[in-house]
Amino acid sequence: LRARCVRFFFFFPRFFLLSLEMLFAPSASMALKSTKYRAPDTAAPQTVSAKLPVDLSPTGFCTAGVGAACLVVGLTANARRIGRDSRRTRTHQVVTTRAAAPRIGSVPEEALAKPYALVVIGGGPAGVNAAMTAALLGQRVLIVDNPKVQPTSAGLDISFGGPTGLWSKALRDTAKRLDTKTLTSMGLDKQTIWQQVRSNCIKLATQNAAYQVERCNEYRVNYLQAIADVSEPGKVTVELPDGTKQDVTADNLLLATGSAPMRLGSVPFDDVRIFDSDTINGLDFLPENVVVAGSGIIACEYAEIFRTLGCNVTMIVRSDANSALRRIGLDRDVAQALIDRLSSDGVTMFQGCEVTEFDVPPYEDRTTPVRLKLSHKSGSGPESLECDVFLAAMGRRPNVKLFERLGCELVKKGGAVKVDGNFQTTVPHVYAVGDSVGAPSLASTGEYQAHVAVERIFQGHKDGNEKLQFPVGVWTIPEISYYGLTLEKAQEEGIECEEGSASYSSCLRGRVFAPEGLLKLVFRIEDGAIIGIHVWGTDACELVHLGMHLVENKTSIFELMGSIFTAVTYHELFKAAAFDGNSKLEFGMQWRSLFEQIPTDWSQAGEAEDPEEYKAMFEEIDQDRSGELDADELHLCFQKMGKPMSKSTVANLVRLSDVDGSGTIDWEEFRRIFRAMKSVKGTRLQTA
Repeated sequence: LRARCVRFFFFFPRFFLLSLEMLFAPSASMALKSTKYRAPDTAAPQTVSAKLPVDLSPTGFCTAGVGAACLVVGLTANARRIGRDSRRTRTHQVVTTRAAAPRIGSVPEEALAKPYALVVIGGGPAGVNAAMTAALLGQRVLIVDNPKVQPTSAGLDISFGGPTGLWSKALRDTAKRLDTKTLTSMGLDKQTIWQQVRSNCIKLATQNAAYQVERCNEYRVNYLQAIADVSEPGKVTVELPDGTKQDVTADNLLLATGSAPMRLGSVPFDDVRIFDSDTINGLDFLPENVVVAGSGIIACEYAEIFRTLGCNVTMIVRSDANSALRRIGLDRDVAQALIDRLSSDGVTMFQGCEVTEFDVPPYEDRTTPVRLKLSHKSGSGPESLECDVFLAAMGRRPNVKLFERLGCELVKKGGAVKVDGNFQTTVPHVYAVGDSVGAPSLASTGEYQAHVAVERIFQGHKDGNEKLQFPVGVWTIPEISYYGLTLEKAQEEGIECEEGSASYSSCLRGRVFAPEGLLKLVFRIEDGAIIGIHVWGTDACELVHLGMHLVENKTSIFELMGSIFTAVTYHELFKAAAFDGNSKLEFGMQWRSLFEQIPTDWSQAGEAEDPEEYKAMFEEIDQDRSGELDADELHLCFQKMGKPMSKSTVANLVRLSDVDGSGTIDWEEFRRIFRAMKSVKGTRLQTA
């Protein structure tokens, strides 16, 4: 509108003068143009009065009329455009006002007054997935979550839908991308660097939360930010942010209340210098010295993260680190590789050590270090340590307060909620998933449990418990992942098994980009079926999913050896590990290929396991009575049986059977052939 007005007032005088020129004589135009001029011999301009003659002829009046008409038409069109634009602006303003979105995490009172098919308490991955699954099944569902951090002005809780380890994953990603040493050398102070680190982490968390809210809106899941309380099944009392309370009714309740860090009474937590694995998210400065107490997944992750950020890190482990890591499922070689990597990265580790005394400075004192007194049960080390931050990562415990109010039974060991195979508690129509039901306490397993529980609620219960195997990822630098059994665990279960390993340098991509790493396959000796996959190295948490597929489909290492993978990828490590596993077998793939060509009579003799029959066969083949069988004698034997074999196949049989390298097969080596047949009984060579 402003632009229209400017153009109008700028061009109006020009239209007016044009009309005058058309009305008056042509000399008028010249007179107007020369009203001011500079005389050749004077410095200042002089004004000359001019008398404008008027053209009163019919032609003059017609010309003036045409000019005036053009002026009127132009002004009218301009006014119409201004009015049209003004109406468009007003219409747009009205539409914008109507489309104003409600505050995130709010639900109208009239909506809450209507009964729900399912109310979910807890806004973590398990709770959100439960709500999504119920919505996909056509159910009316409400998810109630108490914000973990102060929501934004729009109501967004940046922790909504995120796992317990969301902050550590974001911090790890930021630490890998920001080179704090370089930034410090450029003159940036640590507080500025830390604010940038926190800003990046908050950005990642915000993106995740916004996506989860978008999913809820898309599937019409009511999301309410409130404190939930339950005293009886089917009824939830919610306390809204303004302090008002309202009762919500539901046919079923699903509680995904998560877990909380274990806080030992001997540790003086203040969440300023002494933190647990949750409150460390509120750290507001970049420390120089960090002490991490613990040996589990969370402790190892934070030790690597702070070291990558340039901090001096010390780990305090009460027991042996390798055995502690094996207890949580890590393979012994992978566990040792992690410990060695921590050491090579400059992390100091005291094993068999505990903190017996803390000397923490006052809240406002950020310069005086925290002093720790140490006790060494095994090994040696200093009697005291100084640090800026102490992180106690000593495990987590389920949040079961609401379950106790409902009268749900708890498991004695660990205090988790007792559930059946449908994830229903001992109270009908009350379900529990995620960390509240205990190990494995992973975001992925919590989501799976939520999916199963909701399906059972609305599609019918099933008898029995499902044995769930699950992939585990440890977000150290580099990563660790595993699925299935370790060699030791499989042997404890009575499985005769072996393992094949491949270092990352075994494939071209590993040699070029990340030579440090290990992939291991655990497989049954009987048929080569893979029963476990363990990876330490770059992209380990991605590679584990192919291993998961191999285990679930009972794929053998022999099939894997014949598979094809895209060149220059880490997936080639699977094939390399399969070849390594085959080399450890007494009767590997080469025997299986050979036995497909062995006559049926020999195969039946192998199944019979009759030494006397073997001896008779040996003596019959040994034509020269030398006590040794050569390739010619074996070839003749197969011809007499009516099952001729090529000389190259017979030569290969002698090569594989000849343990002592004599070039012939003696009695013991001959018996070994039938043991090999027995070993590979029922298996056939398969190629992918």
